[in-house]
Amino acid sequence: MYLTPLCQLPYPAPSDAADIPAHLQSLATALDGRTVLRFTDAAERTAKVTAPQAGMVAWLTTPALLTVHNGTGWVNVHEPADSGWQTLTPGTGFVAGITGQTGYPAPQYRKIDNRVYLRGWLSPATAGVIARASTLLTLPAGARPVAIATIAATCSDVVTANYNQEGTTRLEITPAGVVRNLGQNTVAGYTYVGFPDGAFFFLD
Repeated sequence: MYLTPLCQLPYPAPSDAADIPAHLQSLATALDGRTVLRFTDAAERTAKVTAPQAGMVAWLTTPALLTVHNGTGWVNVHEPADSGWQTLTPGTGFVAGITGQTGYPAPQYRKIDNRVYLRGWLSPATAGVIARASTLLTLPAGARPVAIATIAATCSDVVTANYNQEGTTRLEITPAGVVRNLGQNTVAGYTYVGFPDGAFFFLD
């Protein structure tokens, strides 16, 4: 019996007895653990693959995941690290939501791989406005960019003559995690700021 040089798949040598079914069975058995195995879930994979070997690949219908055996155990080929939505504490002088209105959730962040998503709203703690360069909140370690990042955010300006009343402002996120308002305002400032759903920045 000969073996292929890369995957060590068996095939008959001239001196082997002529037994086509046995040769095909030997080849099929060798190939069986080298294809992408398919199972309903991890439990079925464990039940059927009783002696897994490094390099085996298995697809799990639930939860739609490709896995590989690394010689020690089954690991996901790629599953983005996801922190889930985490509530943020507004900076000094600010509160979550829009003052005097309901249905506006607190600011939150979510880290997926090297992206940080933001959502939610905040307003001044007392009647007033959000002045330019105000620190709105601080992101925790692990959710901070290595260089200054910027995103657009929703805002409301108390001065109707300002071009971006009920419009957008520019927010800056520093490597220290400080999120501050750097949008244009000509007289007073904003009465609230909100992160649009889908707003994100890269950590690197």
